[in-house]
Amino acid sequence: MRMGPTIAVAGSAMLFRVACGPGGDDGSAESDEARNTTFTTSIPADPGDLHPHMTTLAATRGVAAYMYDKLVYFSMDGEQLPWLAESWEVEPDTVTYTIRAGVTCSDGSPLTASDVAANFEFIVDPDNGSPVRGVLVPAEMNISADDESRTVTLSIDEPDPFLFHSTGELFIACRAGLDDPDLLTAGGVGSGMYELTEAVPDDRYILRRRDEFSWGPGEISAADEGTVETITLRVIENESTAVNLFLSGELDAVTATGADRQRLEEEYEQVAARGTVGELFFNQADGRPGADPEVRAALAQALDYSELTAVITGGFGERSRAVAAIDPVACDYDAVDGNLPAADPAAADAALDAAGWELDASGVRAKDGQRLSIELVYNSTRGDTTASAAELIAQKWGDVGAGVTPRGMPPTEYNEVIFSTGAWDAALLPINVRLPSQLVPFFSGTVPPDGVNLAHLENDAYESAVAEAMTLPGEQSCELWRQAEQALFDAHDVLLFADETIPTFLQGVTLERGSDGIVAPTIRVVP
Repeated sequence: MRMGPTIAVAGSAMLFRVACGPGGDDGSAESDEARNTTFTTSIPADPGDLHPHMTTLAATRGVAAYMYDKLVYFSMDGEQLPWLAESWEVEPDTVTYTIRAGVTCSDGSPLTASDVAANFEFIVDPDNGSPVRGVLVPAEMNISADDESRTVTLSIDEPDPFLFHSTGELFIACRAGLDDPDLLTAGGVGSGMYELTEAVPDDRYILRRRDEFSWGPGEISAADEGTVETITLRVIENESTAVNLFLSGELDAVTATGADRQRLEEEYEQVAARGTVGELFFNQADGRPGADPEVRAALAQALDYSELTAVITGGFGERSRAVAAIDPVACDYDAVDGNLPAADPAAADAALDAAGWELDASGVRAKDGQRLSIELVYNSTRGDTTASAAELIAQKWGDVGAGVTPRGMPPTEYNEVIFSTGAWDAALLPINVRLPSQLVPFFSGTVPPDGVNLAHLENDAYESAVAEAMTLPGEQSCELWRQAEQALFDAHDVLLFADETIPTFLQGVTLERGSDGIVAPTIRVVP
């Protein structure tokens, strides 16, 4: 932000409690200067295809969040605020949203209830191949809209405890983009406060304020005092580089989860979110070492999870509690406590011996002609701490006779390997969602490339508990979700061990974070 000296934020309270309402700009020179500024931050990877309904990648959704509105704003402290929907009615198998009047899209067209419904129709149509289908929203829905009453009704054949939560958080694209998906892939057509005006892959994405915007959560408006005119997102893969740019004043906000965060902790205000960072899967497809439950159990026992947590979080994390970790969580329970094996490499060695995995001359175990060779993949843009954790896992597994090759790769390649080629044996793959129901397709059902059951899991106890949980409303289902997750941990289908506090450090601005990162309408300059 080019305003002269920057000012640290005095606290990180909800913006909705301190921002001026519409017309809050008093016309002063200081207010005009604030409204003509650029907010600059970094993103750790290029987002690639920007179509909001064709990705579940955090890097892409984080950019989409600047351009698209949602129906409901679920705040970090548990509030449910109107956004595109001014009101809603919720039943176990139905939710009806009343869409605000007067909302317009970046192409100037009005946003109608039919347009909102078309987003859900696009996703549930299997011919479109949306990875959001069955993950972020139910795979099958009955969808209707009434433009005169401005209502959209979504219903499902079986109750879903979190139908309102999942559908309320969907990015809503405008009709022109749904009719011509290329517009969404390359740029975007949304109703958000900002529209994309320049995209230079692997370098920068620039967005400009839409001054007519007046329908943000909590009645946020582009006319509010302190809204910035331009947002610049710089693609900076190296976290140390991003932190250096923040310290030099070239960035107004930076997210730092590695060792470099220590340079900022004491000096700068921050907004933080909790997220899973230590989550390990074994590929259980035929022919992969992870298909053997004795191998999974032994490799799980070879690891020290306290040590791994310290390494992968840079000392700023804690043991995970549940697979759905993003605040505000819908179910608050601890399914991990007592379900991670104590580190015992000697017992792991003995278990592999007993299972018939014998050491060969190279020091790598083999059984029935198959070597215990493991390619461990991870997202290289998650920084040095994830790379160090992968190396530590490789070392510990190597100590018990596995031949391990850690392989870091950028998100697009990582996504291709995990969900398409299947050329991996173990993966550090943190999946971050708010709702336990959103993880069901990852832990059961159809495998890639037609589904997202990436590890080819088949866990009857998990599926039984899920089936019962889906019949109960909201929080009443939480105990069954806890039991379902414990079934995964018992079978070593998932090793969940580390959560981190993800801070975004600020200078001269206030903002809020949501489940997909920075909530663009909440960015404000500190006067």
